[in-house]
Amino acid sequence: MFELWINKYKIKVFICNDGNWRHDNIFIYNNTKCIAEKEIETIIEYLFNEAFIKDRRTPYHIAERNSDK
Repeated sequence: MFELWINKYKIKVFICNDGNWRHDNIFIYNNTKCIAEKEIETIIEYLFNEAFIKDRRTPYHIAERNSDK
């Protein structure tokens, strides 16, 4: 698991041991009212470019305020 901050969002990336990117998951912790689709695309693009994820289609989930406790 990787945990990092991108812009103002806490991100957790869970990589499955089987090597299949479809089994990986990204959690974006949203502490604001809403998160724009463009912001999500920027986060996914950054994770891909920095090799945190293998594919831009990696499943992601938006976790709402204080759900990471």
